[in-house]
Amino acid sequence: MIRNLLLGWLCLVVGITHVSAGAYIFDDANAKFKSGDHAGAVAVYEKILENGSPDAAVYYNLGNSYQNLKQYGPAILAYERARLLTPRDPDLAANLSLARKAATAFEGSETGPKWLAVLSYLSRNEWSYLVVAGVLFLGAITLLYGAVRLPRQVVKWASAAGGLAVLSIIAGSTALYLRRGESERGVVLKENAAIRLSPFDGAESLGTPGLGKTVHLGVKNGGYQYVEIPGASLRGWMAEAEVERIEKDP
Repeated sequence: MIRNLLLGWLCLVVGITHVSAGAYIFDDANAKFKSGDHAGAVAVYEKILENGSPDAAVYYNLGNSYQNLKQYGPAILAYERARLLTPRDPDLAANLSLARKAATAFEGSETGPKWLAVLSYLSRNEWSYLVVAGVLFLGAITLLYGAVRLPRQVVKWASAAGGLAVLSIIAGSTALYLRRGESERGVVLKENAAIRLSPFDGAESLGTPGLGKTVHLGVKNGGYQYVEIPGASLRGWMAEAEVERIEKDP
């Protein structure tokens, strides 16, 4: 018993120490950013992300640091990763728009149909939570209805709530289906990045998508990644160092 208590106390102390150390490193990165040491801030923010879980604030500050260094490709990548976690942040949306404007990497979705904005209002994680919550709520109502004789008024309220749960399941499932290709999106990191006919050095260049452009990623082959430009016929092979997936592999 005492041993278990000591182990629990030790785990608590280690956890608190780890959180405190992480906060100190984040503050250090912010201090570098405020002092104008944007390259130093980038290094620390990248280290935080490498050693920890995805964090919208860190990605946002990383994007700001890259933007001050005029490295717009990495800035757009960082902002897009932050947007996966906080899709409704107005400051994030504004800075992403500024970075795209600086890189002349305008996206068609910015002027696309209104329903696209509705789908993007929630993150894919939030849509997933909505579906799961709806399923659990329906399951709970079904069990309760089968186990207890409910008053008629309660049955009416439960039926209405169940209908809303069904709608949430349908809406969430539809949104997730329509956004299923987002995990394969990438961002072009270099201005002179070329799409080639074949996956090897010296292959014919078919064109340059442009710095910060969003592309659809395909298979990899010998240090090259197959990419497609949404809304265009340009497709081919790009060096892996010139493009990076927005949604990191788990």
